[in-house]
Amino acid sequence: MDAAVTVVVGAAVAVPMAATVSAHVQQKIDQAQRAAQLTGRQHQVWLLDQVVLGRLGVVVGVLLLFALLYQVLPIARTGQTFGKRLARVRVVVAGGSRPPGFGRSLLRWLVGGLGTVLLLGLVAPLLDRSARRGWHDRAARTRVVKVARPARR
Repeated sequence: MDAAVTVVVGAAVAVPMAATVSAHVQQKIDQAQRAAQLTGRQHQVWLLDQVVLGRLGVVVGVLLLFALLYQVLPIARTGQTFGKRLARVRVVVAGGSRPPGFGRSLLRWLVGGLGTVLLLGLVAPLLDRSARRGWHDRAARTRVVKVARPARR
C-alpha cells in the first residue's frame, strides 16, 4: 500500500514535468535540424541539460520530502505508516516494543531504498528463515510485529 501511495505521488509530479521536458527536448531537436539544413552539417544535441536535470531534481526532491513525511517520520513516532496500519503491523526496536525513533527510522528507510535498487534487498527477508528480517531491519536493529486486533464488544 505504501509503495502504491508513493507511486501515485511520484506520477503526479513526474507526468507534468515529463510534458515540459519533452517539449524542451523537441525544441532543441528542431533547432538542430534547422541549423543542419542551413549549414549542411549535422549538429549534436545534448538531451541532458540544465532544464532536464533541473526538472529531474524537482521530482527527486519531492519524492525525498514525501518519503521523509510519509514513511520516516510516522515510523519514528508510531512505528506505522498508512499501509502498515492497514496491514496491522508496526515497526519496533528489536527486542522491545517502542517505535524506532528518527535515526533508526531514517537508517531503515535508506538501507531499504538501497536494497530495493539492488533488488537483492527485496528477497533478503525470504532468505532469513528464523526472523524474516530484511537488511533494513537488521541495519536499524528493528523488527516488524503484528498489531493485536482490538477486542470486540
